[in-house]
Amino acid sequence: MFHMEQNEQDHDSEGLPPSVRRYVYEGKDQFAQIIALERESLLDLILHSREIADIDTVSGRNEQEITTEITEYIIFSIDPTTFNQDFLSLDAISFPSIRTSFNPNTKTLTVKMVTDEHTEIAFGVHKAIDKALTQMGLDEAVRQYQGVDIDINGRKKQPDMGWGPRRPPRGSPKRPSVVLEVAVSETPKKLRRDVDLWLNPVRRNANVVIAIKVSRRRAMVTIDSWTWDTTNGTSINSQHIEVSENENDEVKVSGGPLVIPFRLLFLRDPQTPRETDVIINNEWLQKIAEWGWDIQFQNSR
Repeated sequence: MFHMEQNEQDHDSEGLPPSVRRYVYEGKDQFAQIIALERESLLDLILHSREIADIDTVSGRNEQEITTEITEYIIFSIDPTTFNQDFLSLDAISFPSIRTSFNPNTKTLTVKMVTDEHTEIAFGVHKAIDKALTQMGLDEAVRQYQGVDIDINGRKKQPDMGWGPRRPPRGSPKRPSVVLEVAVSETPKKLRRDVDLWLNPVRRNANVVIAIKVSRRRAMVTIDSWTWDTTNGTSINSQHIEVSENENDEVKVSGGPLVIPFRLLFLRDPQTPRETDVIINNEWLQKIAEWGWDIQFQNSR
């Protein structure tokens, strides 16, 4: 029997669904067992929600109520010393299918279980960026950060995906200058908090955060690009893109293409005519969304 805590709305759990569960961390074996059980429960719940034929007669609850319960998140209470020993040492726990965020102030480890739609969408964005960089001859000039622990103002957080110059300018740290966060169950408030955590080039954090919100109830994906306003010292929503599919299987893309400024990615100005902003056109944005939908609605598409 695992030691669970009451679901308090603290600094880390704010913005997550009320169904998120909390545990007291009791070692690597216990952690692995909980991840396995929670992942099985998550996949069962997702499958159940997809199999709903009549939304008015499923255990007395409708589809929206069941979908609201679905969360990829788990929270563990763990002290900083144990976290450093079990998650950052040479023999640290290795789970490629999760993303973690540790706050030493609240002694909480937030775990996001990566689902297939997360993987497909993140891979799609990476492939589109890599294709654009290849056309510039710069595909090998960028390092990819996936599930890598990044120190952000004393916290340790793993992005769904990140990109940065393989050889940054002198004095610049080797860390992602562009970060991707893919959200499904979390609220816009939680996603915005993640954006604000990543974004702040003044503190040598990311220059761009691409935040993708995926709907579980319909074929709808929103893509927001966030950058830093040096004048006001705050994050700004520089682009808002929506990709949706109607009942006739017609896909509409509004607000595209997605543009990543060259200087914000490479931390330098372009030096040749080939070096331009990274552009993900509407065709690629549609592909990225459809790859996610193929996973989500595989029984009905």
